Amino acid sequence: MTTEIWLVTEGEHTKATVYGPVGMPDFPEFVWKQDDERVHIDGWNELYQLLCTKNPVGLTPAYVDERLVEVLKHWLLTEAEGEDSELRMWIDQIVDTDPDEVMAARWICRARHVMVVTGAGMSTESNLPDFRSKDGWWRNIDPVTVATVEALEKQYELFHAFYQARLEALYEAEPHQGHNILAKWEEVGVVSGIATQNVDGLHTAAGSEQVHELHGSIHSIRCYSCGQEAELHAFHEGRGCDSCDGKLRPGVVLFGEMLPQKAWDEALKQIEQADVVLVIGTSLEVYPANQLPWMTRGRTVYMNMELNADASAFDAVITGKAKEVLTKLDKKLELYCANN
Repeated sequence: MTTEIWLVTEGEHTKATVYGPVGMPDFPEFVWKQDDERVHIDGWNELYQLLCTKNPVGLTPAYVDERLVEVLKHWLLTEAEGEDSELRMWIDQIVDTDPDEVMAARWICRARHVMVVTGAGMSTESNLPDFRSKDGWWRNIDPVTVATVEALEKQYELFHAFYQARLEALYEAEPHQGHNILAKWEEVGVVSGIATQNVDGLHTAAGSEQVHELHGSIHSIRCYSCGQEAELHAFHEGRGCDSCDGKLRPGVVLFGEMLPQKAWDEALKQIEQADVVLVIGTSLEVYPANQLPWMTRGRTVYMNMELNADASAFDAVITGKAKEVLTKLDKKLELYCANN
């Protein structure tokens, strides 16, 4: 019995006819027809390449017989070869998901180095407030006024209470599935490293090892005056430095301070080497971390609930929460990477 796929370009029609039980043979026979010309083809890639050659303006399926949908989905996810722009059109017509998700999965699996940049949106699903957004403000106080050297020096009681509250919020926070997926990707060699603007340590808690904390860590405590390291419980108790009785502070980057040079240098090096950079859960408003995605020659993928004005500059954009998007990508990687 013959199954037909109609593939249409503007002003012309092309028909591909599949003979035999669909999906049963390893290499079913394909016939490409246009006018009176008949060409025999083995495999979807050969058919696809021929169609692209004959129709350089791009060709997408106008109708796909339902018996072929799953076969074509699998091919697009696992074996299809072609220009991104052309494949994206096929994916948009056949695969019932965001084409950018499919393209991102394909790029990740083919990459030698994948680098990840994460922001506050990565942690909110662990029930941590985004203290940069107004909904996450502590005591309705703009963090720009309290997470500063000036507050540390002149309003230490307020400064201490702010970071005490942030630390207490972390006690019940655990890495979510998105953190775990990134850790798994690193373990199997998919991800080379993570550059995070978050100070909560959740990436490390999930098992990721190559984590560059661009804004420091709230779990490390030191003296503001002499730099002596201190125990976390000393900060909780409101004590001064054991060496000089100076004010204790968390090892985070306060507004106006420089980023830790080692973390920045290592993150930048990996981003420059990356084939793919995934930017997850950040508004890309904080300098200089917001410059990192543009320092790669590789593909860039932006994943966030709210899209930044620069989103259109990325090669792929996926709207959604970090855990949800990473879970979907992980399922596609399991299928795609298993076949490559």
